Amino acid sequence: MTAPLEGIVVLDLTRNLAGPFCTMILGDLGARVIKIEKPGTGDDTRDWCPPAWQGKSSLFLAVNRNKESIALDIDTPTGAEAIRRLSSKVDIVVESFRGGSLEKKGFGFEDLKKFNSKLVYCSLSAFGARGPLRDRPGYDALMQAFSGIMSITGEADRPPVRVGPSIIDMGSAHWAALGILSALRARDQSGEPQHVETSLLETGVAWMSYFAAGYFADGTIVGRSGTRHSAMAPYEDFMTKNGTIYIAAPNQSLYLSLCTVLEAPELANDSRFSTNSDRLAHRSELHDAIEKHLAREDSDTWETRLVEAGVPCLRLQTVDQVMAHPQVEALGLVRNFNHPEIPDYRLVDHPVSYNGVRSFRQDPAPDLGQHTENILRSLDFEEEEITEMCGLNV
Repeated sequence: MTAPLEGIVVLDLTRNLAGPFCTMILGDLGARVIKIEKPGTGDDTRDWCPPAWQGKSSLFLAVNRNKESIALDIDTPTGAEAIRRLSSKVDIVVESFRGGSLEKKGFGFEDLKKFNSKLVYCSLSAFGARGPLRDRPGYDALMQAFSGIMSITGEADRPPVRVGPSIIDMGSAHWAALGILSALRARDQSGEPQHVETSLLETGVAWMSYFAAGYFADGTIVGRSGTRHSAMAPYEDFMTKNGTIYIAAPNQSLYLSLCTVLEAPELANDSRFSTNSDRLAHRSELHDAIEKHLAREDSDTWETRLVEAGVPCLRLQTVDQVMAHPQVEALGLVRNFNHPEIPDYRLVDHPVSYNGVRSFRQDPAPDLGQHTENILRSLDFEEEEITEMCGLNV
């Protein structure tokens, strides 16, 4: 199968996590991604370790596969000229600089579209291009706090906590990639350049959408409830004889099936638990009553019985257990990306398949400046200029 983005070229002016994850998605889909990095140090995430593979940051390696790296000081005249030449040849520019800073350098959308009348330009910032906070920096945890996500994450009687995965960064990457793909289609239809804008804040607010709807509906402000779902019960983790199991029985049929498996007709007939609203109102009592029954057997036994009865349930797993699980293996979600220095360079692959294919490329994350000379030659720089620019990269 031909890669969906075969022939598309991306100029990657991003760093850290959100932007690089976005451009990696495009690379997975077959685009050629040229990543601009700061000479000497490169992307900040190259230094985010441990954990590491042979001294190389595992985080950097995880989100920068299928790219070429050029080490370039864009604040020098020759570096700036390289950006202009590249922008005239690519289909897409993705940038994650602080609001307005690239415009000051002459690399904003209005600047670069002069060199490329069919350019798709994506700006991925912290707070967006407008408003009183547009110039503020932002990281995932800060935006989880600001967007309200931390206010609903954690146990009710304990301080707020950050969601483990960087859901703001990685979610923003997906929104940016979706916007870019939509803009490519719009460009192909109209022939006009396209400017895609999104931000970490917009992603955080979007994740809060149904909590916001509840607030708009009747003023409800949801608080922290641990593993429990705010609108359904039982929908949480429970202790068994030897561990923990998560059970989701949010409708009447599943709740009654759960009661049958537990051999607990009193729970099915208790007026406090008659409907989902009743169960939410008496959630603590229901939780304790269910755990008393679950304490009779181990987690394996309960999972077998609940699955046979069609009640959704799963046991908590750690990352090593997930990566070794037969279901993950069956889906082909982990793949070796053939790094020349790392024998077991395995990563979680692209999470969508296209006629059975996930990533259309399998190139490892590049070394800093690995492709600098070849790319500069392709831009028709003189050898003396290339030598000078590469000398600055040491």
